[in-house]
Amino acid sequence: MNIDIKYNPSYAMALVQLADGEQIQAEGGAMMSMSANVAIETHRATKKGGLLKSLKAAFLGGESFWMNTFTANGGAGEVALAPTLPGDVKLIQCAGTLFVQSSSYLAGSPALEIDTKFQGMKGFFSGESLFFLKVSGSGPLLISSYGGIEEIQVQGEIMVDTGHIVGFQEGLEYQVRKLGGWKSFFLGGEGLVCHFRGSGKLWVQSRNIPAFTKWLGEKLPPKQR
Repeated sequence: MNIDIKYNPSYAMALVQLADGEQIQAEGGAMMSMSANVAIETHRATKKGGLLKSLKAAFLGGESFWMNTFTANGGAGEVALAPTLPGDVKLIQCAGTLFVQSSSYLAGSPALEIDTKFQGMKGFFSGESLFFLKVSGSGPLLISSYGGIEEIQVQGEIMVDTGHIVGFQEGLEYQVRKLGGWKSFFLGGEGLVCHFRGSGKLWVQSRNIPAFTKWLGEKLPPKQR
């Protein structure tokens, strides 16, 4: 399998070259185009663990209930994939466990197992999804973002606005907290942050979806009754 990412970081897409018999699994609606000899199979979001695990990934993790697996038959084939939001796509060679924000999973090897990690009250107070997708195994993984993706090698501690998190490695632990005092929290324009501790890679996005939707809502005319 060969994956070429084009047009990043603003309007990225991924061109996936498949050898005969190779497969790529993608989020529903991600396919832009595919070769005529590529077959598509639609299935539940998580093959391993059965229906209940798939339902958890779909309705609590924020991901679509259905996933698509593309298979090259009778020769090499190509699949073009793109995320919904304008932004970046990054290829990660997964070897272990990563936690990916539910809106940032684009595609990956069918060998990767997708589950969810409950954030409990941390997710509630952050205003973000209550679940991260837990991606485990070995193989290529494509993550997407709103804006560009920055990779940070954490050694110690770092704080990241909750709306800018794309994903992180299992070696990092985090707590959600407010930035500064209550005056800064309510009047300073800064909300809640994730305080990461440990050693591992962290991926952040240069734009914030909740901040953009709030800004957009303020520009729209009020609803008429």
